[in-house]
Amino acid sequence: MKTYFWIPCLLIGSLLSQAPAQAQRVFGVKAGGTFTHGATNIPAQPISTGLQIPEIKNKNNGIGIGYSAGVWGRQDVGSFFLQAEVTYNRFVLKQKTDLTLDVNALAVLARQQLPVQIPNGLVTGTLHSDSESSLHSVNVPILIGKRLANQKVRIFAGPNFIFVAKAEGKQKITGQVNGNSSIGVPTIPVSTERTTDLLSSDAGILQVKPFTFALEAGIGVNPLPKLEVDLRYAVPVGGVYNDKGITGYLGIASLTVGYQLF
Repeated sequence: MKTYFWIPCLLIGSLLSQAPAQAQRVFGVKAGGTFTHGATNIPAQPISTGLQIPEIKNKNNGIGIGYSAGVWGRQDVGSFFLQAEVTYNRFVLKQKTDLTLDVNALAVLARQQLPVQIPNGLVTGTLHSDSESSLHSVNVPILIGKRLANQKVRIFAGPNFIFVAKAEGKQKITGQVNGNSSIGVPTIPVSTERTTDLLSSDAGILQVKPFTFALEAGIGVNPLPKLEVDLRYAVPVGGVYNDKGITGYLGIASLTVGYQLF
């Protein structure tokens, strides 16, 4: 975490020190909320010969609300400005899925032991999964922007470098083993909850990368002198997971209030 802090600080200092001395330079603080949504497609995963967990299509399950707080510096460069920031953030992604699969694959996915041994292909299971993934990160946006409307409005865009400090997934699985009377298997309810460190190898295919980047764009207004309100939207394009077979979409909106200190 100390490394994550000093690298962006040195980067910001270097960038803001390059502009001409007569150009306007301001620094401030900011805080606000993050609003995350998205969908994740996890490819089929073989378990053993003739058995696999099928493709899982996680759908968006509402807006996940988190927070963002940090410091920023802005430097005029001709008719544009360069803005660099260091922020600490929490992003929350809520997803859900329904799935029908072989009962032995269901047991592996739910991390439960079946009360009886059942050959593959004879019994199916159905499940519903609700998951909530939270990611804590140090973010370093480097933005180029321009002032409009007598300098009361700002538009900006640029890369956002994301250093992940913590990632955790909470999942609740409910469903059932669908009974098969011809082989004497009754209907069995399934219910389990688990929490996984998504930065560790325990996360398996869902292990999150410690570093990624996003493209970010937004608009800001200055309702009062030294007071700023920013609305932004970012899309991670560097990939969040180590496994490149995972596809989908992740969008992060943020609404923050900033104050110019000097």
